[in-house]
Amino acid sequence: MNRRQFLTRSGVMVGAGLCLSDISSAQDSRPNILVIMTDQQAATAMSCTGNPHLKTPAVDSIAARGVRFERAYATQPLCLPCRSSMLAGRYPHEIGTVTNGTKYNKEWPMLGKMMSDGGYECAYIGKWHVGAPMGRRTGYTIATGGVKDHEKTAYAVRYLSRKHDEPFFLTVSYVNPHNVCQLARHQDLPEGPIPPLPKNMDDLPPLPDNFAIPENEPTAIREAQEMSRGKHYPTKDWDERLWREYLWGYYRICEKVDAEIAKVLEAVQENGLADNTVIMFVADHGEGIAAHHWNQKQVLYDEAVRVPCMIAPPKSSAAGEVSTALVSTGIDYLPTILDFAGISCPDTMPGHSLKSIALGKSDALPREYVVSETIFASGTRQFGVSGRMLRTARYKYTIYNKGECREQLFDMEKDPGEMNNLAVDKEPHHELNRHRQLLTDWAKERNDDFPYVNAL
Repeated sequence: MNRRQFLTRSGVMVGAGLCLSDISSAQDSRPNILVIMTDQQAATAMSCTGNPHLKTPAVDSIAARGVRFERAYATQPLCLPCRSSMLAGRYPHEIGTVTNGTKYNKEWPMLGKMMSDGGYECAYIGKWHVGAPMGRRTGYTIATGGVKDHEKTAYAVRYLSRKHDEPFFLTVSYVNPHNVCQLARHQDLPEGPIPPLPKNMDDLPPLPDNFAIPENEPTAIREAQEMSRGKHYPTKDWDERLWREYLWGYYRICEKVDAEIAKVLEAVQENGLADNTVIMFVADHGEGIAAHHWNQKQVLYDEAVRVPCMIAPPKSSAAGEVSTALVSTGIDYLPTILDFAGISCPDTMPGHSLKSIALGKSDALPREYVVSETIFASGTRQFGVSGRMLRTARYKYTIYNKGECREQLFDMEKDPGEMNNLAVDKEPHHELNRHRQLLTDWAKERNDDFPYVNAL
């Protein structure tokens, strides 16, 4: 097949109009794989989760066709670390991408290269932000980036309308709802305006039940918030109305990107691809959405670190189901895609394929917990605050590297809003030591030098 070489600009390959009309029609029997990714979308920021404050019919349709994983966590709640983690199938600290200003360790091969070597045509449209330039080493021979979300949609629709010699692995990576960052700072939105705010306060979303800062919260969290000097977390002096206006705006931005996703899904149908295309939807990380007086990311509360994750195979007996399996998108994304593509996954990968659950052939994964890590930073400037999170079926344990009340332990069945820190109970909670040990063992296994329990 005649593949075009695309130019590189700002670290992302840019196609000259994405002219693909010369691609022929023969295709093997393996499924196409379409990944749709949003940026900074909280796991609850979809109407299919029961959220009454927005409508997301496009992603809802993916959930209806496939399986929604409601316990999916990012390996790090920050753009570059979690995106590079997904393409490497490893934790950010392993590949060196621990902040937005770090570079990808070339030692680790990327998913696109594995898929390309396995016979897939690999195309990437949209936000990259991986810490490495998109060259041939990444495996994506057709790509475009640095354009507005509606332009990404247009490229994707044109791509889907072409015929292909090989099965394709297409990623459409949107910027929104990342514009919530500018929204919180009362700046113009890079992806264009949203509808005007309602005048009546009753038309704004209410504050979340866990809006308050919980007692016995690690002091390191607010230290990091202060060190941003209002750039990332400008909410210190907000009143109730400002918080609710921010929530209303965030949900409108989520709806805006959902409308773009709808056009891509429509192109899948119109071009007769639905019967042989696996559709995946995922966000890189979440958004604070006012929980614990927090906006943006980096913190290890669920709103920032738990993400939307859906897989819709062409045919599944589990269509419309919600899985409670513990998922780590950073390490499970790669083996899942390789599994659907019929490409063997290296034994050294720490993640698990979600294919059997998506097909309705199983309902669990062989793991006891998932782990997330964080370093509070702005670009290359680190604030000196880092942390780790370990989530088991019922409990969630977090620990930060400094300050008072370094640990948190939450019973996620009784306290899903993470308000009651069991780690400071007068009588030691028996689960505290268990989770400390699990995290310590994980750190040894993954060569993570974060200061754990022995430094308490």
